[in-house]
Amino acid sequence: MKKIITLSLALILMLSIQAQTIEGDALISFVGTKTDAPATQNFFNAYEIKNTAGIKYSTFKNGIDITTKNDTIVDMSIYKSNSLYGSYTNKLPKGVTFGLSSAEVIKILGKPTMEYINSGYSEYHFGKYVMTYWYEQGVLTQVSILLQ
Repeated sequence: MKKIITLSLALILMLSIQAQTIEGDALISFVGTKTDAPATQNFFNAYEIKNTAGIKYSTFKNGIDITTKNDTIVDMSIYKSNSLYGSYTNKLPKGVTFGLSSAEVIKILGKPTMEYINSGYSEYHFGKYVMTYWYEQGVLTQVSILLQ
């Protein structure tokens, strides 16, 4: 019995460490991957992401919503806080953090490819990816990664 408890605790610890390491720029690499790929499944498990409706995969506590096409991830949205998807608390891609103003994001990433300041939206193109940044009340609250 003691072995089972020890193994269970070890598995929980491994999953929490894994969730902490799949963050930042590593998140970008999952866009464009198949949902059944082993690395993608590890990512889904680390963040408790489940298939919620056909092409949608979501977590209800870790702030991530994913859209697929032909079982390939084509869009990943990451939320600071969302009533449906929860809150993402780990590192964001490209060195930005939730709570930054659009001017602060520009200092980090440079001039956006497209920007609508009045609607709180900016967009950057990085190779085969488009990253969108959404602002509420002047601060960053959502980041999305899409295939071009």
